Amino acid sequence: MSDSDISEPIKLLARNAPAIRKTQAVYAKPRLVVGNPISTRLESGIGNCFPGLECDLRNLERRFFPFLETDVIDNKIALVSVDIAGVEAARKKKGAIDEPTYRAYRALAAGGDWTVKSIKGTFGPLKTLQFEPSKLRNRSSTGEGRLPINAWTAVRLLTEGTDVFLTWHTRKPAATVDISGKRARYLNDDGALADMFAPGELTQSLCSPWTHDFRDCACFYWASNHPDIALPPLPSEPTTDPKWYVPVPWERRDRTLNTPPKPATNQDPTRVEMRYYEINRVWQKLNFVIEGREQSTPYAQRAFLGTPLPDDKTLETHLRYAAGVELAVLHEYLAAAYSLKPDGVLNGRLRDDVRATRAELMRIALGEMRHLRGVNTVLASLLGRPNYEPALGIATLLPGGKLNKTVAVLISAFTLDAQQRFIDIEKPSEAVTAQTVDGLYANILATLVKGHPPEDVQAVRTIMTEGEDHYRTFLALQEWLKPHKPATYLRSEKPKPAPKNHALNQTLQREYVWLLDKLYSGYKTGLPDGALDVNAARNAMVSRLDKAADDLTDAGFLLALDLPANDARFKPVAPPPSLLKP
Repeated sequence: MSDSDISEPIKLLARNAPAIRKTQAVYAKPRLVVGNPISTRLESGIGNCFPGLECDLRNLERRFFPFLETDVIDNKIALVSVDIAGVEAARKKKGAIDEPTYRAYRALAAGGDWTVKSIKGTFGPLKTLQFEPSKLRNRSSTGEGRLPINAWTAVRLLTEGTDVFLTWHTRKPAATVDISGKRARYLNDDGALADMFAPGELTQSLCSPWTHDFRDCACFYWASNHPDIALPPLPSEPTTDPKWYVPVPWERRDRTLNTPPKPATNQDPTRVEMRYYEINRVWQKLNFVIEGREQSTPYAQRAFLGTPLPDDKTLETHLRYAAGVELAVLHEYLAAAYSLKPDGVLNGRLRDDVRATRAELMRIALGEMRHLRGVNTVLASLLGRPNYEPALGIATLLPGGKLNKTVAVLISAFTLDAQQRFIDIEKPSEAVTAQTVDGLYANILATLVKGHPPEDVQAVRTIMTEGEDHYRTFLALQEWLKPHKPATYLRSEKPKPAPKNHALNQTLQREYVWLLDKLYSGYKTGLPDGALDVNAARNAMVSRLDKAADDLTDAGFLLALDLPANDARFKPVAPPPSLLKP
């Protein structure tokens, strides 16, 4: 797709770093790419690694040596290609590539059926070894000086950044080349796949039996990026008939349009769904699923609503407010999580639903801590480390879901109203900018893409993408709890905060102040030196703070965290003036 094919700017929220790099030069503006949802990230799937259902991590080892692409099959390491342009660029840097190494790269690039005859390097716990991969025996070995069981394991064990010595040979024409270099890094400093990996490279070796497999496994086993049920494609004429809003089997044999398919059930799907051979033969009849619904007609993309902010000072104001919003919703989500009854007093489906709800609320709360750090990372980049002061003040008001409307921070139990409130807070912006938290970040993103570091742009994209995941998760939590009355899963529907002088409350607040102090020092120092403090704060949230919160809520109180009074580091932050205009 060319720029001329796009009528309006839209935002890209991809998490695939190679894909972003591939298109970044062409698509400089933020854009929404219709396709896989947040749930298709590798960490949300069932990854068995070697290969897994989501990727084949053996493909990482294809690029273990600088500027070389290899195939590691059985006990053979074969050359696929040489990045000679990368070699030439590196040669221009003083000391990067010496003349003998350059000549070796040129010889390998000239053609031939090159395979590794000998390899020498540091193989992790096996220490320094030299051997011929073709002579490995694919069986376990013990004792001092033992060898890897096969070539892939050997390459996998090579210690990052250590010297690797390779002897290549080819029979047609007969030749031998010696070359040495550092074992390549697979991740860059930001934790994303290094530039050498192409889009799709981690999945290129996978076969695709999974459409057959998960047909019979049911959606309660598979991750949501392998749906076996979805909402049916809407009829050609507009309708409000509720039958069109009931999930149906995605692989159903009956593909009739304009008639509501039969709803999905827990019964054996064999009589309803396509058989294995049918899926292979008529796979093109299976519809794409976008936003939970099958699409049988061209899909209209939503417009990107972000508006660039006028200057860096305004950007700083919005970033500090965004950090305050993350802290405020963290308070709300933690109060909701700890308002649920403990497992020990529940039974059956109610116990399972509440346990899952609490786990998801805590996952989202930890996600808000990552978002808080992400915003502070962007802020430090904008201001420069010497001028940077961490943003750890709680927002006094939250985006209200409508233009120029804000709402007060509300600490409460996870009631029906709170469930809907959280959905509204995390809902993606659709009608007007800055109407939700997503809209606030849309304006920040639209500003950052105009000349700011790509790491900052990606940090905000990540926050927005995970915000959509939080939105969909809250929808699921609402659905899980719908069959149960709030009184059956809440400790109390209207719990009250503990008195300021209550011993349990004082313990809780001390632990929270300790956590905030660690966040402040970690953010102020920056990575990598500040990582210990940041990790200590995160760990405290699920250990020390968790115990204090349990003790307080077991006593019948609402979990209400207080920021230290009269401490300038944690001064509350008001919304930017633009959000308050009538």
